[in-house]
Amino acid sequence: MKKVFALMLALVMVLVVASTYAADLTITNATLGQTYKAYKIFDANPSDSADLTKGISYTATAEQIAVAGFDDVFDTFVDANGNYTISVKTGVTDAAVIDFVKKNIDNLKQGNAITGTYSDNSTYVFSNLDNAYYYIESSLGTLVTIDSAGTSVEVVDKNESQPEEPEKVITAEDSAIDEELDQSGMEATENDASVGSKESFSVTFQATNWVQDGESNEPDTGDPDSKVQVTEYNFKDTPTGLSIDKDSVKVKVNDEDITDRITDIAVSDAGVLTFTIPWVDTNGQSLYAAQTVGSALIPVVITYNATVTDDAATAAAPNEIEVKYNSDQELGTDTTTTYTYKFKLLKVDENNEALVGAAFELYYGEGTGEALKFTKVEDGLYRFDPTGEVTKIEPVGEDASALIIGLDNATYTLKEVVVPEGYNKAEDTTITELSKVTDADATAKSVTIENKMGTELPSTGGIGTTIFYVVGGLLIIGAAIILVARRKAHE
Repeated sequence: MKKVFALMLALVMVLVVASTYAADLTITNATLGQTYKAYKIFDANPSDSADLTKGISYTATAEQIAVAGFDDVFDTFVDANGNYTISVKTGVTDAAVIDFVKKNIDNLKQGNAITGTYSDNSTYVFSNLDNAYYYIESSLGTLVTIDSAGTSVEVVDKNESQPEEPEKVITAEDSAIDEELDQSGMEATENDASVGSKESFSVTFQATNWVQDGESNEPDTGDPDSKVQVTEYNFKDTPTGLSIDKDSVKVKVNDEDITDRITDIAVSDAGVLTFTIPWVDTNGQSLYAAQTVGSALIPVVITYNATVTDDAATAAAPNEIEVKYNSDQELGTDTTTTYTYKFKLLKVDENNEALVGAAFELYYGEGTGEALKFTKVEDGLYRFDPTGEVTKIEPVGEDASALIIGLDNATYTLKEVVVPEGYNKAEDTTITELSKVTDADATAKSVTIENKMGTELPSTGGIGTTIFYVVGGLLIIGAAIILVARRKAHE
C-alpha cells in the first residue's frame, strides 16, 4: 500500500518554475520514460534580462485574478493599458505562493501544455520558451522551484521517489565438510554451515539521486519542494563468526560493474567491511540515471564472500549490514545469521558406567570417505577444522565424554578405532539431528556408545594327557581303598 500510495502521489506532484527569459529550460536528472509538461502561468517582464537583480514584473489575466484566494497571495495593479501587474504580498512566503499555484493550476495555466525532448537519458529540454513564470508537471514527482533565471534555465528533477532499504541474503555455500553439502542459488537470511565453509552474500537496495528533506536528518528549509542530493552511498558489514574476503567485493549499479570506481574498500582489524559508492561527479552531477521507464529507482547490487570462523562454533553468527547516504543519513540495515552444530559423545560399558580408553573417528555420511579433521581445543573438546591435524576423538573425564563442535547440519558415522582393553569393539554408529548452536550455553545432543566385556574364546585340538592323569589317579585311590578294606576283613 505504501508503494501504491507513493506512486499515486507522484503522479499528481508538480513544479512551479519562475523564469524571466528562458530560451531553453533544461531539466537535469530527468527520469527516462517520464512525461514532462510545462505550462505558462504569468508573463514575465525583466528590466534587464541579463541582470535579473534589476527587477522583474509579472502580469496576470482577468481570469487569473478572479481565482478564489488570489488576492490573499498577490497585490494587483492595473496600468493605463488595462494590464494586471502582480507582486507577492508582504509577509507571504515562497512556499505559500507555490502552494497556491499548485492547488489552483487548472484555473491559472495559460494555453496548452508545452513539451520538450530528451537530449540524453537524464536531460530533458524545453526550447524557445517565452519570458514567463512556468509550472512544470512531472508524471513522477516534483521539481525544484526557481525565482530567477537568465536566458537559459537549468532546473533539477528532484523526484519524490525515496531510496529503498537494503536487503541482505546468503546466495551460496561451499561446504568445508563435503561437496554434497554445497548450496548455490540460495536466497536465505539464515543457513547452516560448518567452520571453514565459504559463504556468498548479496546486498541489494534501490537508490535515488535525491531524497526529500523529511526523509533525512538535514535541517528543514521550509520549502516543500526542497530535496537533498545524494552524493555518496556508504556501506558497512559488521561480521560475527565470519572473515570477509575484501578482494571478492563487487558493486553493480544499473547492472553495470562499477567496482573499479570504489577506491576505499577495506576490512578492519576487527573484520568490519566498509566502502563508499561515489554518486556524483566532480561537477556535482549525478552519475547514474534511472533506467526503468516509470521509476526513479536505481538498483544497486553488492556481492562478496566470507569464510565461517571458529567463533561460529560456540555461538550463532549474525552479520548486520548498514547502508547510509551522505555519510550520516540512515537508509537501513539487514542481518543474516549462520549456525553450526554440535553433539556430545558418551562412552559407557555394559553396565552404563563411564568407560575411558577408547578413541573414535567421525565421517561424513555413511563413512566411506576420509575421517574428518579437528582442532583439539582441550581434553574432551574437538572443533571441526578442515585444516586440522587431529582425527581421533578421545572421550575423557569422570563421564568419559567428548564434545564435538563446528559441524554442519548433516548425517555422520562414528567409528571406534581404539577399543578399551578387555572390551569388544562397538559397532559403527550413525548420527543425525545434531544440536544447533544458538549460544554458548546451547545443550548438545548426547550420543552414547557402549562397549561390552570380552569373554574367553573356545579352544580347538586333541583332548591331551590331562584326562589320563585324572583317571589314573582315581584308579590308584580306588585300589588303595579296596586293599585296606580286605585287610580289615582278614583280621
